[in-house]
Amino acid sequence: MKELIKEKVRSAIKEIYNKELSYLVDKASFEKPKKREYGDLATNISFLLAKELKQKPFSIANELLKSLESMPEFEKVEVAGGGFINFFFSQRFYTDILKKVLHEEFYISEIGKGERVLLEYVSANPTGPLHVGHGRGAVVGDVLYRVMRLTGYKPEREFYINDAGRQIKLLGVSIYARMKELSGENYPFPEDGYKGEYIIEVAKELLAERPEIISLPEEEAIEIAAEFGKERLLEEIRKDLKDLRVKFDYWFSEKSLYEKGEVERILKILEEKDLLYEKDGALWLKTTIFGDDKDRVVKRSNGEYTYFASDIAYHYNKIERNFDKAINVWGADHHGYIPRVKAAIQALGKNPDWLEVILIQLVKLFKNGEEVKMSKRAGNFVTLRWLMDEVGVDAVRFFFLLKRHDTPLDFDIDLALSSKSENPVYYVQYAHARLCSILDKAKEKGFVPSEENLELLSSEEERELIAGCYNLKYELELVAEKREPHRLTYYLIDLASKLHRFYNKHRVIMEEDPKLSTARLSLIKAVRRTINLGLDILNVTAPRRM
Repeated sequence: MKELIKEKVRSAIKEIYNKELSYLVDKASFEKPKKREYGDLATNISFLLAKELKQKPFSIANELLKSLESMPEFEKVEVAGGGFINFFFSQRFYTDILKKVLHEEFYISEIGKGERVLLEYVSANPTGPLHVGHGRGAVVGDVLYRVMRLTGYKPEREFYINDAGRQIKLLGVSIYARMKELSGENYPFPEDGYKGEYIIEVAKELLAERPEIISLPEEEAIEIAAEFGKERLLEEIRKDLKDLRVKFDYWFSEKSLYEKGEVERILKILEEKDLLYEKDGALWLKTTIFGDDKDRVVKRSNGEYTYFASDIAYHYNKIERNFDKAINVWGADHHGYIPRVKAAIQALGKNPDWLEVILIQLVKLFKNGEEVKMSKRAGNFVTLRWLMDEVGVDAVRFFFLLKRHDTPLDFDIDLALSSKSENPVYYVQYAHARLCSILDKAKEKGFVPSEENLELLSSEEERELIAGCYNLKYELELVAEKREPHRLTYYLIDLASKLHRFYNKHRVIMEEDPKLSTARLSLIKAVRRTINLGLDILNVTAPRRM
């Protein structure tokens, strides 16, 4: 309820004082008092206003009180402790918001104001299967997209296919070497080649489809192998993401930037701005002018373009598509890459803050108390596919959001498989199943939810549940504004905890008190709807039975 109180206080400040002072609301504390007799929430806003207005906090608090105490949301508003304002919510307020939770799209807001946002995430090289780090970035991007849609933004999703350059050629060489081995030839495997078993699988498929490839000139065969391998692995990436319930609006090819001359065009634009120069046979961009620690090569002395060159062209393409904001979800190892990309964006005449980068920290997997370090198929990492098969998609998606994206995540496989309350996804899903069971059993006994006596829901646990449900709206706004999807899993765990607290203290179906029973069934219905909504936004199933 903090956000609602903040808006009421902000409104009172605008009414009484200069509206410019309302920004202090965001700096003030709005906390639940330690003792219930001091209200549902208390704020120190008067002390912050006192510094600006050169008045005593107590007198300011009393001025605000005149505006606040007449609002129907409050049963009582009082001044205490020299200027603190204590708020007591009215029973009518709880009844009104419970009805909204039951019937309205209460969780939808317009804070995004129609801002067009391009979310780019995963963007893995199609040179191998997706690993668990890619999966975490995929879930962060996917849930952020889903939340932004509900909060007034106009987001779009994009996967950038790194299908040009040295890595793709190295893929072709790796596949070609394995084909030679499978054909009984002694062919040296490249020292920095892709060594996972999936390369052997691709080599076998290519040999079966085009057995004549072994007799082709080496350079031609490697080119064919690279293209075949890229398409085969991209197909696997698409399937893994589909099974993870992650979708994209666009799949953008890096190679297309070269085929359409976009890289050359962007370098021409930078040259006309006098931002390129030659040194040691290479072409450099003056990124230091825009805050980078050193200038960057865009074209090597051998005539090859760098990855940075195509990245500049790609971001310029985003700019030309008229997005108000670009958000890239990258691995933490890309941290040092951010300043040069922002510098390039500024060089092109765009505010560098137009680009926002979310960094995803590493995921470590643990099973039987020991770290799982790699899979045989991938060679040097654990694949996303293996993890999905091991614990299921629901657990993968939920667990990837159990910590902030910029914090390393220890994924406990045994916990994810557990049917105990310690398993957070089981805990939340079980809460939903319990709610369904309560409603089903009540119906069997002739009890159905009724909104005629909602004012009877006055206990602390009932009020906590009602407020908890309504807070979904504000949590979604915070997820969107702060780009922190993990807040939604925290919220659902907390709401499930409130439910279990209520259930352990209060009976729902009571033959001796049908009015309170049907009112509580409405509350149960509201909590079920809210948990269902939250799980749906996470794209995690909400089972009726467990």
